Amino acid sequence: MLAAITHDLHTAGEAWLFRALNADGGPILDGLMVVLSSKPFGAAWAILLAVLIARAVRGPAGLRLVAALGAAIAMSDGLGSQLLRPLLARRRPCYALPPGTFRWLAPAADVGSLPSLHAANFFAMATVAAAAGPRLGLAALGVAVLVALSRVYVGVHWPTDVLAGAAWGVVCGMVARLLATRLWAAWGRRRAAPPPPAP
Repeated sequence: MLAAITHDLHTAGEAWLFRALNADGGPILDGLMVVLSSKPFGAAWAILLAVLIARAVRGPAGLRLVAALGAAIAMSDGLGSQLLRPLLARRRPCYALPPGTFRWLAPAADVGSLPSLHAANFFAMATVAAAAGPRLGLAALGVAVLVALSRVYVGVHWPTDVLAGAAWGVVCGMVARLLATRLWAAWGRRRAAPPPPAP
């Protein structure tokens, strides 16, 4: 019943904003947005960010943040796709709107729109990167904002999808940072503990 109610839920105002952000910006902007929305760009950015974090924060603290980066992506993408999208069951604009009334520039399966997992993953990465320093955090935030906008520009997400994805990503990034810190500390205490006395 929930899926039937929320399947194509969007307001007239959101449809207007979607079309405004989806408007033709010319071939250069089209190409840039398609690249930002692509899976290869996401994978390359995650690898680059892991390297930059490890260089910015040396030693065990850097390794902890790299581990948190991987955990944040796994959490935002895994729980988002397996739990949130089936629960919310909102259709993508490229499947909900009449053909010819918008621009569809990137491939997207009809598997749910809310939240945007591209936005979630990039904001999760930005949240972890912020712990490595303000400059890296701001750079990662800027990329996350551009990727989120690209998902609306290429026609595969509603504006509120990317807002929800951004919020979800920040939550996952914070949780991953907290878990990595606590698990790393627990592991350190275990290593530092004296061995049990011999019988």
